[in-house]
Amino acid sequence: MGVNLTEIDYEILKILQENARASISDISRELGLSRVTVRQRIKKLIENGIIKKFTVILDEKLMEQGVQVLIGFKAPNTEQLVEELEKMDVISEIYVTSGEKNVICKAVIPNIKMLRDMLKKFVDLNIPFETNIVLKTVKKTEYAPKLGLKLKCDYCGKEITDEPYTYTLYNRRFYFCCPICLREFKERIHALERKKKQS
Repeated sequence: MGVNLTEIDYEILKILQENARASISDISRELGLSRVTVRQRIKKLIENGIIKKFTVILDEKLMEQGVQVLIGFKAPNTEQLVEELEKMDVISEIYVTSGEKNVICKAVIPNIKMLRDMLKKFVDLNIPFETNIVLKTVKKTEYAPKLGLKLKCDYCGKEITDEPYTYTLYNRRFYFCCPICLREFKERIHALERKKKQS
């Protein structure tokens, strides 16, 4: 189950987090929207549990283990977008699909502010996207089978005790103990690929 938040929703949340007493007139004036539109968006945010009461407390469910987000893109150039997404440490999974949203990714963000900053990058890329915050995981399949096998990080060699970070390259899946090892591994791969192109 997810909540579809628009760019307007994020701007409203930003204003209310900075000043929970901001009136509908203040918000509509700052965003250049009608009061009816602002009132409707705030009502929907309250109904979906994103805003709790009038103190604008973000639902704690959104902050446990970070905010999990699914983002769908309608990208004219999928390879270029995938390349940009791979540079972002918070992106854990990337899928190229046959649907209208031809690139879908999953991210785990520590807080709402970082989420807004990340979405601003996508706005700057001028690629249409739709964001859904994951409120509840109904079913989750473990990455590694429960056969008593122990996974080791493919970068530092440390035993992986929690759910691993994964990266697929040339049809092979690599496992990592933390996002830092994943990032370092990607940087090493990119450096090797650049070296091959130069030679």
